[in-house]
Amino acid sequence: MSFSGPDREAGRQLANELRTLGARVFVDESIECYSGITKSIRTALSESKTLVAYFSTDYAERAACQHELLMVFLAGEREGDPCGRIMVINPEPGTGHLRPIQLADAKFAVPDAGTASTAGLIAKRAAALTTPIGTVLPAAPPRWPASRAGIVRNFVGRYRELWDLHTALHAADYPLIDESACGSFVAVSGLPGAGKTALATTYAWRFAGAFPGGVRWVSLKGSSADPESLRLRYEATLPGTGGEQPARSDGRSDGASLLIVDDIPAGVGPELLETLPLPTDSAVRTILVCEDDIFRDCLPVVRVGPLPSRDAATLLDAYRLPDDDQDRAARDQLAERLGHNAAALVTVGDHLRDRHGLLSYRAFADDLDPTGTVGGAIFAPAHGVLDRMTSAERTFLSKANELQTTTFSAPELIDLGRLVPFDVGAALKMLRHRSAAVRIDTSWYLDPYVMYAARLDSLVVSGRG
Repeated sequence: MSFSGPDREAGRQLANELRTLGARVFVDESIECYSGITKSIRTALSESKTLVAYFSTDYAERAACQHELLMVFLAGEREGDPCGRIMVINPEPGTGHLRPIQLADAKFAVPDAGTASTAGLIAKRAAALTTPIGTVLPAAPPRWPASRAGIVRNFVGRYRELWDLHTALHAADYPLIDESACGSFVAVSGLPGAGKTALATTYAWRFAGAFPGGVRWVSLKGSSADPESLRLRYEATLPGTGGEQPARSDGRSDGASLLIVDDIPAGVGPELLETLPLPTDSAVRTILVCEDDIFRDCLPVVRVGPLPSRDAATLLDAYRLPDDDQDRAARDQLAERLGHNAAALVTVGDHLRDRHGLLSYRAFADDLDPTGTVGGAIFAPAHGVLDRMTSAERTFLSKANELQTTTFSAPELIDLGRLVPFDVGAALKMLRHRSAAVRIDTSWYLDPYVMYAARLDSLVVSGRG
């Protein structure tokens, strides 16, 4: 049984009811929140026939739960039914939190049915399975160069985004669940350094079993926004046309395949879909990785934003563990100031990795020079965004810095609009287009990493003056 901490009591009751029916149930009571999958859990899953997931809204945020779900899901992929060995108990009133989409399409139980009735349904379905999960051979990872495989090794968290990407890529297969599905194309957008390429790479690696036809990778890096330049670059780097060959997980060439079009340059619009000779075969799933949010009106978009604070700490700790509680607090404060931007945190971690006892997080943050070598590397991605902004966008960020906020409600924006000589709504629309702002209902949230870089820029300019 797989459940998150808040659902532990409900999970215990169901496990006890299953045991009274003669079922053998494994429940790990010792696993901590945000912990990864342990050897004992992996062994228990291999020896089990099915996974019972108590899929509350909290479940999607738990690392161990997601590792368990992914392991069994991929085993089902190899058998031709991703959810064939997964049984879901949904305690929520809706199904929007269920990831991936196949879980919403599959039959699932709800707690209102009663513990005894639910246990009976689970036991009956488990009895129909004759072999344990461990007998299903996992797909071998794609044969990639070390540089690309290394991205996966350093990847942290993003479970929700990984499942959202998988759901969006396969939504067209389940039109009764997701009527907004539009083919087999999905965009991944976000600020430079947010981790877009890392997300796509990790998805392709972990979900290799879903694409027996292999993974193909195209990079448009170095291309201008000119349509002809984009097309020539695409055709020159498309695997199977003289360049890199598709990376297959098991040597098969049949079945679904994955195409990743990375490094779409800034300034390109949604007409890219017509410019590039993209595949139209429904067996090919395509991920378009871009900085600007250019596809939100025509494709499903998975947005890669700041890392959650827990994942940001985990990323930094992979390079350098804090010396003490004070150093740990300084680490968290620095990560927050940098807006939990993945690339910025990697630069910090790499710089501090071998400086134990020589440089604390607090000292590093206090002495950080945005014009220095390390500071320049940290803020280079943000400067690439700031340099393309209009004067209205820069003025809006300046006003936000004066107010010391990154969040604006609709009434606050109306008041601000009376103080500036430009259309606040138009400025926010452009900031959103550049992935530097997001809107949730009527409130707007500016990216703190870009805001911090803009504030440092203004201090440098004023210092020169």
